[in-house]
Amino acid sequence: MKVLFISPEVSPFARTGGLGEVVGSLPLALQKMGLDIRILCPLHKCCKSLPIKILKRSVSLVSDSDRISSRIGVLEDESFAVPVYFLKNELLFNRDGIYADEKGNFKDNALRSFVLSNAATQIEKVVNWKPDILHSHDWMAASTSAYLNAKQEKKGKPKTQGSLLTIHNLEHQGVFPFSDFKKSGLPQKYWGINGFEHYGNLNLLKGGIQHADKISTVSPNYAKEIRTPLHGQNLDKSLQFRGADLIGILNGINENEWNPSMDPSVPHPIDPNSPCEGKQKCKNAIVKEFGLASSKEPIFGVVSRLYHQKGLDLLISILPTLVKNYRASFVILGSGSREQEEGFQKLADSFPEKVGVKIGFDESMARRIFAGSDFFVMPSRFEPCGLAQQYAMRYGSVPIARSTGGLSDTIIQRKKRSNKCNGYLFEEAEENDLLIAIKQALEDWKKKDTYRKIQKRAMLAPCSWEVAATKYAEVYSWILP
Repeated sequence: MKVLFISPEVSPFARTGGLGEVVGSLPLALQKMGLDIRILCPLHKCCKSLPIKILKRSVSLVSDSDRISSRIGVLEDESFAVPVYFLKNELLFNRDGIYADEKGNFKDNALRSFVLSNAATQIEKVVNWKPDILHSHDWMAASTSAYLNAKQEKKGKPKTQGSLLTIHNLEHQGVFPFSDFKKSGLPQKYWGINGFEHYGNLNLLKGGIQHADKISTVSPNYAKEIRTPLHGQNLDKSLQFRGADLIGILNGINENEWNPSMDPSVPHPIDPNSPCEGKQKCKNAIVKEFGLASSKEPIFGVVSRLYHQKGLDLLISILPTLVKNYRASFVILGSGSREQEEGFQKLADSFPEKVGVKIGFDESMARRIFAGSDFFVMPSRFEPCGLAQQYAMRYGSVPIARSTGGLSDTIIQRKKRSNKCNGYLFEEAEENDLLIAIKQALEDWKKKDTYRKIQKRAMLAPCSWEVAATKYAEVYSWILP
């Protein structure tokens, strides 16, 4: 079976977050199963130094008003096992950002999306390889399924290719004015309630949902949540309509790249079967790095974007109570809203021996926080899958998270007499609920044997891509004509 991934991001070449991580890891697991997997990604400015061979033939997007030609290059780097194609268009993709720059989102993002999605359906003209399945990721590649349907309708023959759209975060939909749809070259009939129109605007993700053969999300619980008005981001009706074709498949993580026993970023290796010595040495190092007073009390780590979705305003509110009344320290790494950045910085200034803050992102520091903290705080208001809690668990930092999306699918709640729990969940995005969960964790911390059992279960929780790859392969088989 031949499958083409279409994505604006692919790690380690171009990424802004979890989407790039998934597209850089899942194909490797599918390839090991014997599938012929390849990836198409725009040739962003950050990829220009890669060894890429530009192929001769071009692909074109033709609309009523324009013809836009692009070239396809192939990555010549044997260290990355899966073939990667890069779509070259200097005018559209040779920019400092993937979606935006310091001035904000690129105004022509709809056109950039159309050019990428259309190219995916023409790739066999250039590389002499025709995919059976076109697997698009998020809003920027979502219209791939519409271009595929238009292509096959035009031929008037039985379908020979199928499509899957994976929604990584429903909040990001690609919303633009109707005038942008005219640049797509797609049939006019694809506009409207059964296509790309949504409250009078062009909605790329909605169009993909309407046109894809199957739709997947990145966790089973999130697949249920997004069909409700609370979490549906105004697309719940479309997702209910396509409910029979909507599947939730939990993301994994790359266990080789996230291996605490071999990670050069952390000061001491951590053995998942006997983590105490390694964790303590990593903890001592993080205490020194952030200038905290003691490594003898529990440390709570945070590695996150600082936005409303992540719920860390709840932690800001209760943190003074925690550091004044309990033996606990906190280390926070993140950036985002100015209000939250300033809120955490003020707390660090007020309680320098208890609270360490670094505004920004540093992957090596993130790994050291995972390795050096005892607990990991993730109070998200919604979380499609969440990778951070899986990284933290792998490094022996027990998660404290809100029961939503993939957090519910990866964390087994602490209950009385439970011998399966690997973390703590709380129900409502309220300060008191988070406070109660942290208090429970602090109580368990005092019972060393209880905490160590929970920690060990967290570290040994299954998190590989193999299970997800098996499920995706099954979905592909359902799609094949």
